[in-house]
Amino acid sequence: MEMRFRSGAAMLFADTSRARATGEVTLPAAKVTSRWKEAGPTNFGGRLTSLVCHPQQPERVWVGAAAGGVWASADGGNTWTSLWHNQDTLHVGSLAIDPADPLRLYAGTGEANLSADSYPGVGLFHSLDGGKTWALLADARDGVVPTRIGAVAIDPFDPKHLRLGGIESSDADALMSRGGMYKSTDGGKRWTPESFTTARPHRCHSIVFDPVNKGVIFATFAGVGAQSGVWRIKPGGDWMQLLNGLPDPERFGRASLAITPSVPQTLYLIAQDLNSGEDERVLGVFRSDSGGDAWENVAGRHFAAERQMSYGNVIAVHPRDPGFVICGGIDLHLSENDGKSWIQMTDDAMRRGDPWYAHADHHALAIRPPSPEALPAGNQVRIYDANDGGLDVSLDGGRSWQNRSAGLAVTMYEHIAVAATDAKRFGGGTQDNGTLITISGRSDDHFAILSGDGGRLTFDPADANHFYACFQKLGISRWLERRPADARPLPDGATEAAPVFLPYIAFDPHDGRIAFTGTLRVWRILEGDGTQWEAVSPFLDGGVVSVVEVAASDSAHVYVGTDRGGIFASVDGGNNWSENLGPTSLRGINVTRLATHPLKAEFLIATFAGVGNSHVLASPDGGRNWNDLDGGKLPRVPLRALAVRADQPDAVFVGGDAGVFLLPDLTGGWQRLTLDLPHVIVADLAYHLATRTLFAGTYGRGIWKLALT
Repeated sequence: MEMRFRSGAAMLFADTSRARATGEVTLPAAKVTSRWKEAGPTNFGGRLTSLVCHPQQPERVWVGAAAGGVWASADGGNTWTSLWHNQDTLHVGSLAIDPADPLRLYAGTGEANLSADSYPGVGLFHSLDGGKTWALLADARDGVVPTRIGAVAIDPFDPKHLRLGGIESSDADALMSRGGMYKSTDGGKRWTPESFTTARPHRCHSIVFDPVNKGVIFATFAGVGAQSGVWRIKPGGDWMQLLNGLPDPERFGRASLAITPSVPQTLYLIAQDLNSGEDERVLGVFRSDSGGDAWENVAGRHFAAERQMSYGNVIAVHPRDPGFVICGGIDLHLSENDGKSWIQMTDDAMRRGDPWYAHADHHALAIRPPSPEALPAGNQVRIYDANDGGLDVSLDGGRSWQNRSAGLAVTMYEHIAVAATDAKRFGGGTQDNGTLITISGRSDDHFAILSGDGGRLTFDPADANHFYACFQKLGISRWLERRPADARPLPDGATEAAPVFLPYIAFDPHDGRIAFTGTLRVWRILEGDGTQWEAVSPFLDGGVVSVVEVAASDSAHVYVGTDRGGIFASVDGGNNWSENLGPTSLRGINVTRLATHPLKAEFLIATFAGVGNSHVLASPDGGRNWNDLDGGKLPRVPLRALAVRADQPDAVFVGGDAGVFLLPDLTGGWQRLTLDLPHVIVADLAYHLATRTLFAGTYGRGIWKLALT
């Protein structure tokens, strides 16, 4: 688990939905006879944002993934079916199910978890057949609803009365539509924003209808100063801010509500304390037994260590027992006595498979007793928990947990690699699920070699048992014959290390004893045990080294790019370095990848992030002059991935927020290679020469591969 808003790597991306809305171009499809094949992992999950259960069938559950669409399970998460593939976006922020018609589902797109890699969506979808088919009900691209929908609520007395909560977290969001609460009384055909707090962009994180008292609604708001906090409306009245027993509204950040269906005057609330700074501590856990008229903080001192409440923030109460409540952020906590005492019920520090282990960073909860005759609490209570590791389930009231993400292929990859000597050995670094590898090539037996946020994985070109893997905060681990060693170039806390989140490493393609990485300058390993780095360049342009390329045809040629658009070259194996050779028109734009022509060490290709600029440039002379290979033919959205074919040296593959594209010849035209790949961000590409296979690491749907001729 890592502070998600600090993940600089993810900030390279725009969002797939907006890419297709504003940057779509028409290109011919590549002429390939094969199709993309899912390569896993199917035994690891990824970040889920939302979940709903069938009201009468507790084993039937639907989940929404941060970047992987909507999935369904009919057996409590033991098996999964993907319900989204070709929708305009796979970024799901919220789900809702109509209790009167459980086949009617709503999916709000655009993630609302306020991290650097939480992406906007395209609006609100609905399904009338349990998720088999979907239609866009309200389009955020027209400003009808917000681009990030973190809450959808259905009036239990009138299914045509819908409410949704929008999250504005950037200037781009505000340009598309404001956050806050939106209302529809005709089943979602027309929407109007509520303005009882403010008309300016703000955040509505939670909406709850009273299930017994018609016309009573509760909601939480943030980003509006003295108007933040909890609000309520009653029939015939206006929205009213609830203050009795609660802290000053200015202290309220993200907050979540839960209501007890059997005793609707009992509500629970957990909130982020804005005064706690970057730690984002718990402001309190509050209980009301008066329908919100008065509140009491029942947190005590139990939640002192809980943090990051703008990212994970959940609370749920047992449907028939108002004293049984679960809440949390990084971990989950349980009270069975109205909040008088608490226990921590999950621990991410445990090993995977331990009964107390559930993945950190919790985003949605559901508590389901198996039948009306069951005891209201205790070991018959089923709990679903959507988190950064997929779905964890407890069948005994939270006393033990099991991960049920097998088949839930929503892993979010930052980087991938394939061993040149063994196409069955591949993997990469993922968001909050570590660095995952398979050595059999099967989709169901990937395993973690590192935890936390995974980054660059790179194999020795001659030895698949020798590789480097990276993790957050300039973490580098060198592996040889399955034995790891710490290989950080700088110690923890070093000033130069602070800006680096996930470092980039590249081997010399002809000598596995030589490798390069970067901070604000370039580092090299020449010999020895593979863990001792030497700084070989001066400080570059003030930016972090974002990519390293060692030319396959002549490893004396080494190139690095920075997140400020700089490109620097060495022609003597890293001993001396050029001035900034990056194209001046793209200064300040992140260099995402570099690749050299397989036969020409001075022929350099670079891809760039950014929106609206060109994204693929080539230099025939080592960076002195640049040509625009993009030419306005590609979608005007960030590119993140680049690969060239050693067997067809003029062929170039690129990938990013709008899919995968092929330039078959440097003088030809671009072609679409996305084909049947899901509409998902492509974070990395790797070409395996011996098997002529292109691997794609996606940010939300795992790894895919395409056989080429």
